[in-house]
Amino acid sequence: MRALIGKTAPGLALGVVCAIASAADGDLDTTFGTNGFRLTGLTDGISNLPAGMAMQPDGKILLCNGEGVGAYDFFVARFTADGDLDTSFSFDGKTTIDFGGNNDNCQGIAVQADGKIVVAGPTQPGTSGNVDFAVARLNADGTLDTATFGAGTGKSVINFDLGGTENDYAAAIAIKPDGKIVVAGFAATELDGSDFAIVQLNADGTRDTSFNLTGRVTIGFNLAASTSKDDIATRVAIDAQGRIVVAGYVDNGTPGGTDFAVARVLANGQLDPDFSADGRNVIAFDLGGAGGSNSDGAYSLALQRDGRIVLGGITDSSPTSDLNQDMAIVRLLPDGTLDTSFGIGGRTTIVFDLAANGQDLALGLAEQSNGRLVVAGAAVNPTTSGILAVAARLMPNGTPDASFGTLGKKTYDFGLTAPSGQLFNGVALQDNQIVFVGSLNVIDSAHVDHFAARVLNDLIFADGFD
Repeated sequence: MRALIGKTAPGLALGVVCAIASAADGDLDTTFGTNGFRLTGLTDGISNLPAGMAMQPDGKILLCNGEGVGAYDFFVARFTADGDLDTSFSFDGKTTIDFGGNNDNCQGIAVQADGKIVVAGPTQPGTSGNVDFAVARLNADGTLDTATFGAGTGKSVINFDLGGTENDYAAAIAIKPDGKIVVAGFAATELDGSDFAIVQLNADGTRDTSFNLTGRVTIGFNLAASTSKDDIATRVAIDAQGRIVVAGYVDNGTPGGTDFAVARVLANGQLDPDFSADGRNVIAFDLGGAGGSNSDGAYSLALQRDGRIVLGGITDSSPTSDLNQDMAIVRLLPDGTLDTSFGIGGRTTIVFDLAANGQDLALGLAEQSNGRLVVAGAAVNPTTSGILAVAARLMPNGTPDASFGTLGKKTYDFGLTAPSGQLFNGVALQDNQIVFVGSLNVIDSAHVDHFAARVLNDLIFADGFD
């Protein structure tokens, strides 16, 4: 998986400063946390990409990521609606979960109807290879649910072990209306590539055998001409009909080349033939031309209220450099075809370019009640190696929303010095307010914390009553 900040990305250092801005859409809401954001207090966090965010019905904010030195554990934090660490959750608002392996990294989080919290990510039992799906459930107070999940442990580990490296990597989680738990990621194959992988669990953490007989299904796109066919799922969601929508990127057979990919799966685990003819769709931007890598991939997913599907991620936008990447947004109709009323032919890009050949990544998506799309992510300055948290807002037709930030875009810098390392990796709506979660370096590139932030959002004026 691609990583931006943390212990695997040396050279990024930042401090923390509170920013106070004027009252405009996208500016930090100074009534939240401390002048708009709140750190968890970690200095040994691990920044996963993607990472997990969930919003509770009462407005409390959940994030999950990684924590640890040498060996990593799941890290889960909960904030109150106004941005304080929630002391009713594990006494100090944060907890860790150890699956007993060398590396356990939380990448997805979801809230059940009963208030219990389910988290998922990869666990590595040994020092190398053989990574498995790991799922845990917490009670509302942050303790492991040892009474009803995971045969008394509160945890469940699932493998595919199809061959190759036998790396089975969980990246996202969602809850069905009937309480069944869906976890998506990828599974290594005997061809030394990987396929989209989905596990469906019963409420007690056991595999649901009504789902493809084994509770597991893999989806291969197999676009690559080489024997290595890497299909990587990064996000999952459940639509209004209870169908599973899973998104990510697939190897397209060109050197370093990948395309957006999305699939829809029925309740029985079979691909939905009413979605893009065979249940799968691949979308290419191909802006890089012959000299670029044409590396396009989805890292975020949102299902709109009208059933349309929005994917967000990156696209290689330069014909001469595979470093120049822009935010890329795709919208599909409910049948899986491109929505030509959005952007240009269903696609649009968002460019920050802090310097020439900068990388701009869309890592989170949320739809407002007025149909506008909030995009969260990061922008990399290749000149300084600095990374800044960024956000953008699009009109329902995919054009920039000029009422947000500057011409629809906003850059956030919580750091005292450059280069800094910080990003938003999730966004959600808290009533009508916009909340982000992310990670940043608090001392230097080896010291990462996770945080929540809230920005101003005036829907009355945004709807045109000003």
